[in-house]
Amino acid sequence: MKQPSRSQKARKAFTAKLIAGIGGFAAAALSLGLSLYQARTAGEIATVAPGTSVDSGQWNVTLYSARVSSEMPDGSRIPDGKKALVVEAALENITEESSNLYRRTIRPDLADAPEPQFYLMRDRGTLWDLQPLMPEKIAVVWQVPASQKLPDRLSLTIAGTTYKAKDNLYAAPGWFPASDVAKVELPLWQQGAAQ
Repeated sequence: MKQPSRSQKARKAFTAKLIAGIGGFAAAALSLGLSLYQARTAGEIATVAPGTSVDSGQWNVTLYSARVSSEMPDGSRIPDGKKALVVEAALENITEESSNLYRRTIRPDLADAPEPQFYLMRDRGTLWDLQPLMPEKIAVVWQVPASQKLPDRLSLTIAGTTYKAKDNLYAAPGWFPASDVAKVELPLWQQGAAQ
């Protein structure tokens, strides 16, 4: 049986790489096209009234009020040059397991908002894991620069999550980020302002 020549092997290897490259490019183009299509066809998310419970997938979220404060919900002082943007809310874990994956569920529509801190209203302690089907009243706090001008009405976005029985990387189950599900506008009470 005749062995392929060196040039035939090189040609086959080049052809295989070319086909793999074209396939990869086509997959990337298809993925980009689908993403652009979904972004273009996705409508505006609903704006709900304060006090309305929103199902965001893993959590039921209810936003009640917003204020600016010079102290944290646990009574500690804010560092110099900062102020606390505090949103009072209720959060319920509607899954079957304790979880602390709520950190990106509520976000203010502010540029460069820092990571929030979460406190339990009932004992002013830090919120860690949220137990299943036990709603908690909480305070969500963002420490922002004292000089930052804040709007009279604070717009907040509630982010959604979706459950996948198998993720794409490890084929493991879990909750994963999904599209935003609602916006809420809260009057922002400024400390020292007339009530």
